[in-house]
Amino acid sequence: MSMQYSIAERKPGIWFVDLKVGGEREYTGAYVVASGNEVAFVEVGPSSTADSMLKALDEIGYRPENVKYLLPTHVHLDHAGAAGALVKHLPNAYVISHKRGVPHMVDPESTLWRAANKVLGFVAEIYGKPEPVPPEKIIPVEDEIGIDVGKLHLKIISTPGHASHHLSVFLLEDSVVFTGDAAGIYVPSLDVVLPATPPPFRLGQALRSIEAMISLGPELVAYTHFDLSAHGERNLKKHYYQLMHWYETTKKAFAKGMNDSDDFFDLIAERDDDLKKFLLNSYNLDGLRRGVETSLRGFRQIVEEEGTES
Repeated sequence: MSMQYSIAERKPGIWFVDLKVGGEREYTGAYVVASGNEVAFVEVGPSSTADSMLKALDEIGYRPENVKYLLPTHVHLDHAGAAGALVKHLPNAYVISHKRGVPHMVDPESTLWRAANKVLGFVAEIYGKPEPVPPEKIIPVEDEIGIDVGKLHLKIISTPGHASHHLSVFLLEDSVVFTGDAAGIYVPSLDVVLPATPPPFRLGQALRSIEAMISLGPELVAYTHFDLSAHGERNLKKHYYQLMHWYETTKKAFAKGMNDSDDFFDLIAERDDDLKKFLLNSYNLDGLRRGVETSLRGFRQIVEEEGTES
């Protein structure tokens, strides 16, 4: 199933593709990075949008054989679901994946697809069932690796928290960090950042991952959800303290016996201007609102587990 898409050049050699998954604009995207005759896809989107990525490649004047790497940040369906379908059409492309994610790329049906159907329900069907990636087409990564795309140098680092197998990509020449879900969700129309913290979320790992990305000194942050922000280091630092605030406030809410999500959000928004702005303007952002509610569940699970252990 092919979806409509749009593509725009954000910087010379960097294009952003709005994949419009399920017809929803400005929520899920992927990046095309090119230098000379070589191309990399940073994120590939869900299986249902594989054809859109191929059309976007053709639209900017490249051929399938030009694609050298597919760089999904993690195996979740909206980031890596199209990898298996794409490698069949991209003869020279290799998929770079954290070693923890490799089994799910090779055999997505055993665990990944079943879990997605259970957790996501009808959304999994919108994303589409991922096809397997041949093992010989995968380059496994554990901590860090450097690759070249034409004259460009990309540094791939481990950034767990959102997922144990999460990777982020730093493009040295343009000082851009592609963050996947490791630095939250960006809403360009509101210029706000929100957590992407579905359970099981690991706060300590996530904070260390943000510190690692800040240490790169990025001028720009390239969000999968959604688009490029010129406020690189500012957004990362803001998100670091945002995560700590959500955690501390969730602890206080539990101590007060709160249980309703709206009450949680109201309490968090007292000191989170980005969340406050989003809540006041989320009437036309239903999908994103559901995502933010899922993020809250990640913090609630952490606090509940801590309460059980104490």
